Amino acid sequence: MNFNYKSILYAQKLDDLQDYYKTSVAFAQALGVTRMTLVAWRDHPQKIKLKNQDKIDLLWCKYIFLPKMNSGSEIVKGVELGDFLFEPAVMDKSIRNIAAGSLEIETGTQELDFNTIVLDNIVPNNFHATSVAEVQNIHHITQEIVQNFQVEINLQQVKDWHKVLMRGLINNAGEFSSKQRVLPNVDTQLTHPDDIVEELENWAKDYANIQHLSEVAKSHYHFEIIHPFSDGNGRIGRLIILAQCLKIGIKPPIINNNNKALYYILLEYTKINPTPLAYFFQACSK
Repeated sequence: MNFNYKSILYAQKLDDLQDYYKTSVAFAQALGVTRMTLVAWRDHPQKIKLKNQDKIDLLWCKYIFLPKMNSGSEIVKGVELGDFLFEPAVMDKSIRNIAAGSLEIETGTQELDFNTIVLDNIVPNNFHATSVAEVQNIHHITQEIVQNFQVEINLQQVKDWHKVLMRGLINNAGEFSSKQRVLPNVDTQLTHPDDIVEELENWAKDYANIQHLSEVAKSHYHFEIIHPFSDGNGRIGRLIILAQCLKIGIKPPIINNNNKALYYILLEYTKINPTPLAYFFQACSK
């Protein structure tokens, strides 16, 4: 199945969503814009701003793409690792792509700027110290995980990874949140702070012997609804995916701004069925 929803023209996505919502009023309300804005977008789709493209993509993936996916529950095994760990140039580039993509969907940091910092040791114009630290931290911890992916993924290991990932960014890096976290625009109850340790211990036991991508998908959803940290949960969750994939000898997915809308929609859908997210991971690893 073609997961490249970015290849679909926005004019087509607008038409598809208009058919779904039936009325322009309902469609405009879903996007948080006026009916006249919709008319303008249909006439000049190239003028749709990035933040509105993201809104359209999320709705299109949820209401147009997802219902067309196979709703079966097959086991998805993943793509064999190949020379990922044995060719330094391949591994280094993959590490940068994985780290840059994960950071991009959280902060908007573009891959070009990421590589300028990592490869050239140059800080792009208008970059603050915090943004530089975000780049350096995620690149460093991604390298570390690739080099030591056989370690047991337990509570302490997750905390240690988070401490490096969020070092200098938050004052409780490497520590579980003591406050209730809330996911925006998602109707999911996250684990209460008092239950994080117990729930994460159960998670670590449940997924200690992962064998295929379907289990990676279930593990990722489970971790994200625990949401143990005050910040950086998405990034640390995707780093765990990296370690799990390497453990079972399959290529890790590269998730970035080009596929983030579908990633978010399929992640939420995993509470019903993990197979679509597993196939998505498989497609993003080729």
